[in-house]
Amino acid sequence: MKFRFTIANKIGIGFGVLMIFVFLTSVFSWSTLQLNLSISRDIDALYQPSTKYVDELSIMMTESKMLIKNWVAERNDSTEYKLQLIKLQETKYPQLKNSIKQLSEKWEIADQNKLDSIFQSIDLLMIEHKKIMNQLASASDYDNTTNRWDADANVEENGIVMKITDRILKMLSDLSSKFDDRMAKENANMSASFNNFKNLIIWSGVILFFAILIIAFIVTNTLVRPINLLKKILINMSKGELPEKEVEAQSDEIGEMGKALNDLINGLRKISQFSKEIGKGNYESGFEPLGSNDELGNSLLLMRDNLKKASEDAEMRRIENFQRSWTSQGLAEFGEMLRESKDSLEELTNQILTRLVRYLDASVGGLFIINDDNKQDTFLELIAYYAYDRRKYVEKRIEIGQTLVGQCVLENETIFMSEIPKDYIHITSGMGKDDPRSLLIVPLKLNQQVYGVVELASLNNFENYQIEFVEKIGESIASTISSAKINLHTSKLLQESNEKSERLTKQEEESRKQIEEMEKSIIEYRAIEEREKEQNKTIINQYKSEISILRKVNDEHNSEMDKTKMDFKNIEQAVDNSIGTYSLSINGEFIEANDRFLKMTGLSFNELKGKKLDDLMSEEQAKEIDIQNFIPNLLSGHIFRKTNHYMINSESHWFYETFTPFYDEGGKFAKIFCIVTDFTHSKAKELEQEAIVLKMQEDIKKLRQRMI
Repeated sequence: MKFRFTIANKIGIGFGVLMIFVFLTSVFSWSTLQLNLSISRDIDALYQPSTKYVDELSIMMTESKMLIKNWVAERNDSTEYKLQLIKLQETKYPQLKNSIKQLSEKWEIADQNKLDSIFQSIDLLMIEHKKIMNQLASASDYDNTTNRWDADANVEENGIVMKITDRILKMLSDLSSKFDDRMAKENANMSASFNNFKNLIIWSGVILFFAILIIAFIVTNTLVRPINLLKKILINMSKGELPEKEVEAQSDEIGEMGKALNDLINGLRKISQFSKEIGKGNYESGFEPLGSNDELGNSLLLMRDNLKKASEDAEMRRIENFQRSWTSQGLAEFGEMLRESKDSLEELTNQILTRLVRYLDASVGGLFIINDDNKQDTFLELIAYYAYDRRKYVEKRIEIGQTLVGQCVLENETIFMSEIPKDYIHITSGMGKDDPRSLLIVPLKLNQQVYGVVELASLNNFENYQIEFVEKIGESIASTISSAKINLHTSKLLQESNEKSERLTKQEEESRKQIEEMEKSIIEYRAIEEREKEQNKTIINQYKSEISILRKVNDEHNSEMDKTKMDFKNIEQAVDNSIGTYSLSINGEFIEANDRFLKMTGLSFNELKGKKLDDLMSEEQAKEIDIQNFIPNLLSGHIFRKTNHYMINSESHWFYETFTPFYDEGGKFAKIFCIVTDFTHSKAKELEQEAIVLKMQEDIKKLRQRMI
């Protein structure tokens, strides 16, 4: 039986081909969507958290760099910076390290090896940090010059701590950039897949329209008008043109086809428009699927949501990174500026305020410090200002508790206002005067003690991270102001000391002139004494015979003297074993003393322990320059010898002392060893003789006056 190629057969063949095409298109669409979902899951579950953790670790290393510098600079045992560094080492870093370790199991082997290298460098850095922390564990350790020098050398720009930190930051930056590149590559792959998917939809529609046109033409030749109309529409659609008007629907199968064609055209138009909006980055564009089971439409919505979420996460991470970087950079810049020495407090505060106003993009700024020179009259003094209205601030004195600035000191809390009282302050520019949109007043406090206030006004709103930044900087400014005040007070005391020294110099000059006059009198007295000696020569000659007899007697006793010399050597050895000794620490405190020295001073070791050498000296002796500088001289390797005057239990003691530096096996300074010889008795006789000479000089002077 000959096969008849009927319309039904043609339609069957046509629809069979169409079904195969739809099936293949669906399979390709499904595989494309699965690929995009897999890429999206990798971005959400691996690359984004990896980048986040690596950035957090980089910020933590930058923070540790600042904190270890502050550890070396701060003498106090429990400052906020030291507590932050301890918390970072004991809590924050181990937690973050554990999180990254768990996530890194999904990384490539090369990235895991690089992460292990980073953690090894960080562990080495933590060891160096702990060495510095142990060297400067207490306030007394800062007085140890050797420890302090070692710590300062390690935290300098070329120090080992800074080099390790910079190397870690470089490796973290490379790793973060690598993850960013991979995430960008995956996003690009997703976009390329989406474009292929869009092309598939368009070409599927074109092919589908041609198939429908062929099938409609085969069904019947009697429906020329609707078929020609469909043909015209399909031809235009094959050129990429969608009809503006819908096909008129009839009650037959062609009508149903026309209705289906209208739905398809509308769906393609929506899909095309939606694809264009997604391509432009408009993830808020609306799209309604053709039905609840519209897999293509629902997949497009899921893809849009994933792309939107990835874009929002990237933007949020960019903002957070900017804020952290902005804060870290500002803290580093201000920390460096505050550590620089300035000649005056006014110059320093002006530079601080100018830098702060410009860094925050503010318009007006003022820095007040508490003037407590007169404890009975404490007030706020405007010491630095930037773009203030001169008429408002001619008076630089503000009472504590008055105005917002004085209220800030009284409450010891930050004041932030977005609604500023009328005429409180104006911002002057080339366009005239404007009212600021926000006002920020921050107390400059250190350990809950307020040293001043900084006031800032801006035409923009201050963000929370900017307010927190000013509060952190406030602590450093307060510390600097406190140190500057101490230095000013010290300079004042030094000036007074210099004035006293000049008066003492004048008195010393007058005393020198008196001594010269006394020396002249002594010369005259010696001339008289020479004349008396000549007179005594005759008497001496008379006794020469007696002296010769005595010499014979002396020879007889020479043998006895040899024996006496041997006894004297034994006695001398016993005396050597009985010389007093003691030891001092690097701070000059007694740490050891033998029984002979304790007997010399009449003190017990418990009474002596912990005291410094100058605590036992007389005031005149303690103020001598060589006493003030003898420990630094000993540290340079010199031996120091001197007869010192001590006042112990209201009694004078004169000791001849030899100071020698002792070092341990490592070559580090260990202690100062001193050998003591008691010259109190000899010095007392010497003073008595000097008193006799002075008395004789006075007598001679009186005698000369009588002769005149």
